[in-house]
Amino acid sequence: MIKICLIGDFKVCPDRSIYKMAAQLADFLSKEKDISLLLCHKEHFTRPRSLNRIRRFQPDIIHLLGKPDSAELFRLQLAKLSAPRAKTVISAQQPAKTRTVKNMLSYIKPDLAICLSQKCAAFFKESGIETVILPNGVDMTVFQPVSPEIKAELRRQYCLPQNKLLLLHVGPIRSGRGVDLLRRMQNPDTQVIMAVSNPGIFNRTLLENLRKSGCMILTSFRPNIADWYALADCYIYPMLLEEDTNHQIFSSEMPLSVLEAMSTNLPVITTPFGALPEVFTEGEGLYYAKDDFEFLKAFQAHIKNPPPNTRPKVSACNWPLVITSLKEIYAKLLA
Repeated sequence: MIKICLIGDFKVCPDRSIYKMAAQLADFLSKEKDISLLLCHKEHFTRPRSLNRIRRFQPDIIHLLGKPDSAELFRLQLAKLSAPRAKTVISAQQPAKTRTVKNMLSYIKPDLAICLSQKCAAFFKESGIETVILPNGVDMTVFQPVSPEIKAELRRQYCLPQNKLLLLHVGPIRSGRGVDLLRRMQNPDTQVIMAVSNPGIFNRTLLENLRKSGCMILTSFRPNIADWYALADCYIYPMLLEEDTNHQIFSSEMPLSVLEAMSTNLPVITTPFGALPEVFTEGEGLYYAKDDFEFLKAFQAHIKNPPPNTRPKVSACNWPLVITSLKEIYAKLLA
């Protein structure tokens, strides 16, 4: 029996990859009979009660799920002080590549960094930290292709037009995410749908511009998010490639929404962002585009091309396979 302490945000939030990944990983890992799991929610982590739980549990491995940033690395160090014999692991979703983080990594020195891309791995290797590449997981039993009849029924259920192409995007409305492009894809024959769940992080000007252009904005929590993938014709992910001045990217390097769209066998048009081009080859309904012109060109190609075949591309990201690989990583670390 391996005792694992998971530190992270385990909220169920359909448009935040980090939250969903942490919640789903914890759920699938908890079903493994040879794993004993302790969940530590990061918002309560500095309370003495949380550290006492770790001290009593004495995990074999402390696994931090997050960006990581300096605050998360501080939590990892506190946990390590409560269980000095434990190995420490970081899952890096949105690496904050600042000098502060780099200095902290050299001091804290986790035993392993689980990365999504080679670029991310290189950042940790510079601090002398061992790395391994492991993709995010996707629940392929929830996100499945549907028949044309079910797609039509879902559109009737949600009062959506049957005679328009429906383009879907799931994620926060922030300027760094490139979503302004979606205004230019909205037209009389195409309806853009954006599913977001956290009004507190909207860019209000951008939100109003998107609404004025005719984009449909869904701003409440939607536990049935799989329905929206199923009723859509295409998924759009226009994330900007550049990092901002704080070295903080605006998405997981392997966006969960892209995995969910591909699991539903939707055609996907995305920038070659993060780990995506390293893991998934273009073609069969997956298009990489770097600017507005390439996005529009890919969209036109999608309309004319054969039906997509994106679901097989994410078969290696199916959660049971990812959990099996993660357990092998744990076992090797403890050997």
